Formats: sequence, C-alpha cells, structure tokens
Amino acid sequence: MREAVKELKKIRKWLEKLDLDDSAVEQIVSLLEAIADHGEDAERILRRILDEEQEQRDILEDERELLQAILTELRTGAPPAEDIGDELEDLIGERVEITVNFGPVSGTVIAVRNDYAVLEDALGRFVYIPFASIQAITRLEG
Repeated sequence: MREAVKELKKIRKWLEKLDLDDSAVEQIVSLLEAIADHGEDAERILRRILDEEQEQRDILEDERELLQAILTELRTGAPPAEDIGDELEDLIGERVEITVNFGPVSGTVIAVRNDYAVLEDALGRFVYIPFASIQAITRLEG
C-alpha cells in the first residue's frame, strides 16, 4: 500500500507537468486512487485516462484552429480559406468577379487547389489567385 501511495505521488507530479486543466488532473488522480483503493482493472482505467487526455488535446486543438480562423478573418476581412475553397469549387465553370487586395479580377473558375484558385480571363490567360488575397466573390451572369 505504501508503494502505491508513492507511485500516485509520482504520477500526480508528472500529470501536473502536462498542459491539462485542473479538472482533468483531478479526474485522472481520482481514477488512480480508485485503482489503489479498490483494485479496479488497471488497464481499463489507464485507457480511460489516455482517452480523456486525448479528448482534452483534441478540444484544445479545435479551439485553437477556430480562434486562428477568427483572427485571420478579423485581420483580412476575408472568410477562412476552407470556406473560400468550398465556395469556389461550387463555381467551377462559372464566370465570377473576385475582389482581391488590388481590385477586381473576373473570369471563369477553372480549378481550385488547396490555397488558390485558377481563373481564365476574357483574353484566355490563366490568373492564379491565392485565397489569402480574396476579399469577395461575385457570380456573374452570362
């Protein structure tokens, strides 16, 4: 029993070094105490701990990505790149006017890649437009 208490203290110190919120650390510690006190299935408990830790990290990553997208939109006034890409994919083969930092560009949407779109202008030239430069997209009639 004394050995288990020592191990719990070591594990608690290790957990405190991780970037987890206090409630997650407390949940993990209470699970470990349950192992020591009641002899529960250690492997099952440890899997739950790892699952909870991964879930916490996933939530933090999702929140970070959302905040990054919001900051990008606030800085540039443009929607996030994945929204722009989705919108442009729906417009492949259509004539559009895309407002970029230096003014409007019009043509037919030919292709959409990870972070840029390709338009063919009225003279048959290909125009490559990075998503980061796009401020607005307007579908043109005819």
